[in-house]
Amino acid sequence: MPQKFAYKARNQSGKLVTGKVEAENRNKAITLLRERKFFVVEIKETLAGEVSINLNKIFQKKVSTKDLSVMCRQFATMTQAGVPILQSLNILMQQCDHKLLKETMKRVTENIEGGVSLAESFKSFPKVFPPIFISMVEAGEVGGALDQVLERLAANFEKEHELKEKVKSAMTYPAVVVVVAILAIAALLIFVVPQFMTMLSDMDAPIPLTTQMIIMFSDFLKNFWYIVLFLIAGAVFGYKQAVKTEKGREVKDQVVLKLPVFGPMIQKIIVARFCRSLSTLLKSGVPVLQSLEVVKNIAGNYAVIKSIKEAEDSIKEGQSISLPLQKSRVFPPMVTRMMAIGEETGAIDTLLEKIADFYEREVDDLVSRLSSMLEPVLIVGMGGVVGFIILSIMLPMFSVIENVK
Repeated sequence: MPQKFAYKARNQSGKLVTGKVEAENRNKAITLLRERKFFVVEIKETLAGEVSINLNKIFQKKVSTKDLSVMCRQFATMTQAGVPILQSLNILMQQCDHKLLKETMKRVTENIEGGVSLAESFKSFPKVFPPIFISMVEAGEVGGALDQVLERLAANFEKEHELKEKVKSAMTYPAVVVVVAILAIAALLIFVVPQFMTMLSDMDAPIPLTTQMIIMFSDFLKNFWYIVLFLIAGAVFGYKQAVKTEKGREVKDQVVLKLPVFGPMIQKIIVARFCRSLSTLLKSGVPVLQSLEVVKNIAGNYAVIKSIKEAEDSIKEGQSISLPLQKSRVFPPMVTRMMAIGEETGAIDTLLEKIADFYEREVDDLVSRLSSMLEPVLIVGMGGVVGFIILSIMLPMFSVIENVK
């Protein structure tokens, strides 16, 4: 009985086309597409329960840099040991615990069995494998140094994961303090303040201005809490819509870099990530322009993307890569000067790696200091707010006590 297969393929002109084909099995479907002069990129059987499967995927955990680093390290080890690629992929698929990555590796294996190259197979899953991974695998496959490329990828993903975890762990405690403090203040205003106000009204005590402000805010929260939630939801939605536009992203990225405490840290993270990724790509034999295109896609900051675009134009005109980056306020002078030296000496990949190491250490130190600084500031700040509310409640009671005396 014929089965339906959904496919992605490239025609003779190289254009990516999609569609469905009927055949008795998967191999015959691939043969049929090859007869039509199609180069198969991805092919899978369409199932009745495909919609529900796709809905389940929405709630699946994303593939993290840690998962990718482990996969690359294991893949590199097996490749160095002379294990064939298909067998290596099957082993990786069998021992993988991440559901999405396991399913993707299965489909990659099926694509390779259908005659698709390794890089093209990975390229079919851009949501799982980032541009840096695909470009480097492609360079390693062409240059015959896949094991070395996978080792570099593993090291790159490990460094990126370590950096993310350090920043995340440093920010966890302050975030928890802020959330708990906000909940405590909200509980005071909604539940405690009204009780005291009932007592004060019975005492007929004079109410100071600060106490009146607290009462008004408390009444508003108690009676119109849904408006507050609506405003918060609206602000979040508006922000997400705004940053989807080019102008919104530009403004957001500029504001982020100018933040008094977090701006310098974010700048150092961007520089470290840029240098590490570009160094890894160049060491793996990826051409300069292609490397810049990949780094541009993973930069995550409008100012950096703009600088990289200018660097691409500069290289096309036969000029320096460091000069356009020097004009940007994101890259410090040390970075651009060392890149200029690297261009002159032909060791730009090595110097970029040294710059990345330096700025990663800078981020480590800054994160440690930031965590130590934020803890007392947050505690004092939130304590001050709670103290102000309590003092505003107690002031009328003090005046009543004094009148009684």
